[in-house]
Amino acid sequence: MRVKICGIMRAQDVKVAVDSGADAVGFVVGNPISPRNLALTKARRLMKAVPIFTTRVAVTSANDSKSVLKICSKLKPAAIQLHQHRRELVRLIRKRHPETSLILATAIRNHVSVARASRTSAYSDAILADTPSMAGIGGTGRVHNWVLTAALRDRVYPHPLILAGGLTPRNVFQAIRMVKPFAVDVSTGVEKKIGIKDHVKIMEFIKNAKGDVN
Repeated sequence: MRVKICGIMRAQDVKVAVDSGADAVGFVVGNPISPRNLALTKARRLMKAVPIFTTRVAVTSANDSKSVLKICSKLKPAAIQLHQHRRELVRLIRKRHPETSLILATAIRNHVSVARASRTSAYSDAILADTPSMAGIGGTGRVHNWVLTAALRDRVYPHPLILAGGLTPRNVFQAIRMVKPFAVDVSTGVEKKIGIKDHVKIMEFIKNAKGDVN
C-alpha cells in the first residue's frame, strides 16, 4: 500500500514522513483559505529536502491557468493535485508540463458524485476521493461513505484511486480493507495541531497502512 503524508509545513516533518516509509509527501500551495498554505518559496525549500525516490506533490485549489502553471514552473513537482479542475486546464498542464502527473481530487457525496468522479479518470493519472468542505474541496479531516468510494474504485479500476478524508492510524487498516485503493492520503489525522505533524502518528499510520490487508 502506498502512503502520502499531506499538508506538510516543516522540514522535520518531511524527514520523519520519509524515514517512516511515506511514498509521497504533499505541500499545499495556491490556496490562501487553507491554514496549511505555503508560499511558493517555502514549498520549494521543503521540496528540496525530499529524496529522489519519494514523490513530491503540489496540492492546490487554484484553477486559473496562470496560477497553476506558475506552481508547476516554480516547484517542478512530480505530481500536482488539483482540487478544482477544468478539462481546458488539464490539457494545458499536459502540454506545458508533460512530465508532471495529474491527481484530480473528487468529492464523494452520493451516487451522482461517484458517476461524475468516474468520468474524471479519463483525463487524470489518478483520482483522489475526498470528503468535500462547504467550499467544495477536501481537507476536512472527515470520513465519507467508504461504500461509495469502493463502488468508485470498482468503476475506474485499474485506474489509480487514492483514498483521503478522515483517515487516522486507527481506521486506515479498515479503510484499506473496504475500499482497496491504490494509495491512502492523510493530513489532519497525523497532526498535533494545524501544520504541526505528530511524528508518532505518522509512523503508526504508515505501519498500519502498509500492513497485511489481504
